Amino acid sequence: MEKVKAVVLMSGGLDSMLTAKLLENLGIEVHAINFYTGFCIVEQRRRVDGTHSSSSNKKLENQALKAGAEIEIPVEIVDISKEYLDIVTKPKHGYGSNVNPCIDCRIHMLKEAHKYMLKIGAKFLATGEVVGQRPMSQHKNTMRMIEKEAGVAGLVLRPLSAKILEPTLAETEGYVKRESLYGIYGRGRNPQLKLAKQLALGEFPNPGGGCCFLTDQTYAVRFRDLMDHRETRTLTMEDVVRLRLGRQFRIKPEFKIIVGRNEQENDLIEKYAETGMAVIMATVEKGPVALVEGKFTESDLALAASIAAGYGKGKNLESVEFSVRIDGTEKIISVKPEPIEKFRQYLIQHYTENNV
Repeated sequence: MEKVKAVVLMSGGLDSMLTAKLLENLGIEVHAINFYTGFCIVEQRRRVDGTHSSSSNKKLENQALKAGAEIEIPVEIVDISKEYLDIVTKPKHGYGSNVNPCIDCRIHMLKEAHKYMLKIGAKFLATGEVVGQRPMSQHKNTMRMIEKEAGVAGLVLRPLSAKILEPTLAETEGYVKRESLYGIYGRGRNPQLKLAKQLALGEFPNPGGGCCFLTDQTYAVRFRDLMDHRETRTLTMEDVVRLRLGRQFRIKPEFKIIVGRNEQENDLIEKYAETGMAVIMATVEKGPVALVEGKFTESDLALAASIAAGYGKGKNLESVEFSVRIDGTEKIISVKPEPIEKFRQYLIQHYTENNV
């Protein structure tokens, strides 16, 4: 007899691994799907550095593929990064605590997963969601609304919390028995750890982790700053990378300065400089590379070089020579290093008592 197929949304975290393994143990043929949004920390590093981290040479593994290999379940990777940029800049349901559009994100992923479900002839979808675990998207009413907008009402089984939710098609059609499912609730992770032990899971990530850097407070501040100073609310994947780099200064509304913090960031600043941007680097003394984006003057470029010099090895010299490259042209300027305290107030970052 042919097995019933199900599609599991696989993040690579413990909850989705448990979901896939539970269904497999119940006789379901599990097909996992993972979405590349461009905003996962590990995947972003893979995009920038390749298979190994440029700073530590540590292997950068796709967590969903790693999880799938651990439990011996195939994982399909689907790239939704292009359309995800619009979701991030114009979320219908707004943001979470920072610039994480969790509800719109979930709706879009369920829509895409449904397409895949129909393509392979699966009967239902499943996720590792736990009621009450996440403040924005994992409450009963919100889950129902998300399913409805995604066009998958009743098709999504959540095995870890199924007993405290309404029965889904997977249960009413007899694909799985309700008594074989769980009623886990809330943010505590002990039930999942206990279940992982029962299912003899080998290696799995620490529960409660997350890889979406849209939840990062400083990234959120930088994102909002960029949107506030753009004529149209648009974002490119190059913007996504640059927003994570260096120390960023908004001294005037017209332009922004990014100053690298290490050799890896210096390389990335050069790599992700676009047409019309200025790349500034010392010609003799080693130090940070600076990038100026927006509308700037000659004096603005000199200022950017002075700030970069303030972070470099030549910060105590009377002058430091810099190369300024714009769209293939290059010129040499000499500037006096500026003390970093002078421009700290212009840093685009999340402020706490420790870094004010």
